[in-house]
Amino acid sequence: MTFIVLLRHGIAEERDGSKPDEERELTEDGHERMKQIARGLKRLFPKAEAIITSPLVRARQTAEWVSKAYDIGFTTSDALKPDSDAARFRELVGSLSVKRAILVGHEPTLSAFMLALTGMSGDIELKKGGCYGIRIEAGGAAYLEWMLPPRAMRRR
Repeated sequence: MTFIVLLRHGIAEERDGSKPDEERELTEDGHERMKQIARGLKRLFPKAEAIITSPLVRARQTAEWVSKAYDIGFTTSDALKPDSDAARFRELVGSLSVKRAILVGHEPTLSAFMLALTGMSGDIELKKGGCYGIRIEAGGAAYLEWMLPPRAMRRR
């Protein structure tokens, strides 16, 4: 069995045309909240073995906070970029060599990936800093175990 957490990046700068989307950073509030969320995620999901993130700046900055909380490094994958597709995402998940991983990305892509992986349908969206916990059986069947809003992880 594999368990993955799909984590949406934190609060980022608005799209105002002053810089390319790929370069948008977390805001000051985004950094502070992700620091708290990362500590909360560590309490709720203590045994993560890998952190993989979209290469976009705001996702990497989110992964840095998670990396500090877990005291493990992170890698990037284009399969987590906003324009990625479910096939690339499935390939990434299938290539995991660990049993517990945190994947940092963007909306609406993460929700689309969760729905495709679990075979669920519906209109669902993660808030910034929110996450899905997905259990993947040895045979490939995947189940949404939980969905957490950011406030649930920021509690002290």
